[in-house]
Amino acid sequence: MPPTVKHYATSMERTGKDYADLHNWIDDAEKKYERHDFKKIWTYGPEIKAKFGEEGVAEYIEHLREDIEFKIGKLVPEQKEILRDAFIYFGFSA
Repeated sequence: MPPTVKHYATSMERTGKDYADLHNWIDDAEKKYERHDFKKIWTYGPEIKAKFGEEGVAEYIEHLREDIEFKIGKLVPEQKEILRDAFIYFGFSA
C-alpha cells in the first residue's frame, strides 16, 4: 500500500486538503485491516461524515481505492489500464 503521506498528497490534489487525520486513522496499526474492509464503509461512514463531512467519506473510499490499485498493480502491472477502466466503471475516480 502506498505510504500514508502519499494519501495526503492525493487528497490535497483532489480537494485542496490533506486529510492527514483521516488517513492516519485509517492506517492506524491496531485497526488497519478492519478499516480497510470495504464491507465496513457503511459502518465507518457516519463517524467519518460527522468528523470530516461528505468529502471526508469520499476521501476514505479513495484511500481504499488507492490501496487496492497499489496492491493489484504490483501483482499484475500489465493490467493497470484494465484496472483503471474498472475503477471508472464502478464510480471511483482513477
